[in-house]
Amino acid sequence: MLRWLFLLLLLANAVVLLWAALMQRESREPVPEVAEQGVSVRLLSEVDAGQLRVLGQAQSAAAQSLCVSYVGLPARADAEQVAQLMQGYGLVPVIEQEDIRLAAEFELALSVPQDPQERIALIERLQAVGVVPESSLEGTQLRLGRFGSEAEAEVAATRFRDTGLAPELKVLDRTQVLFSVLLPVDSDRDLFNKINRVLEKSHPGIKIEKKLCKGVATP
Repeated sequence: MLRWLFLLLLLANAVVLLWAALMQRESREPVPEVAEQGVSVRLLSEVDAGQLRVLGQAQSAAAQSLCVSYVGLPARADAEQVAQLMQGYGLVPVIEQEDIRLAAEFELALSVPQDPQERIALIERLQAVGVVPESSLEGTQLRLGRFGSEAEAEVAATRFRDTGLAPELKVLDRTQVLFSVLLPVDSDRDLFNKINRVLEKSHPGIKIEKKLCKGVATP
């Protein structure tokens, strides 16, 4: 009886050792990679260079989408009125401000004397030659006139010099502020037509241009 029990224990021990050896062998074998069905995997060197695309360029092209710009609005209130019209159709317009540099003007001016009597005498002298001067905001100069070109200003300056006066020639930079309202080109065409018909009546001087979108939410 004891001999049979001893043989059974040996047999069980042998089975356990065999099972452990098999498990250790399976864990050492590499798991084969399974490629996703329908997906072709290629190395970069195997792809034609003409088929490659730089991700940054694709994003840049998407960012440089076109917008319709309603330009020539003289005041922000006008631009806000146009934007409210577009918002009423569920659109998201953007208002832009543009400072346009105009042709410079030229001004002749004389310094104001410190002595009150001399100041009065200078004003009377100018009035005698048909000039009514305008005081500057600071009160330190008398403006004799503005001219559209330097040549016109020089002619006037010569006339003043003939009377013994030496005015200063000043160049005045001028800018004009205009506002525009932008919408993405991909917006509904029917909405564009409705908006254009309304703006033709309310803002006849408005112009429509196409430009790159900046800060405009595109659909």
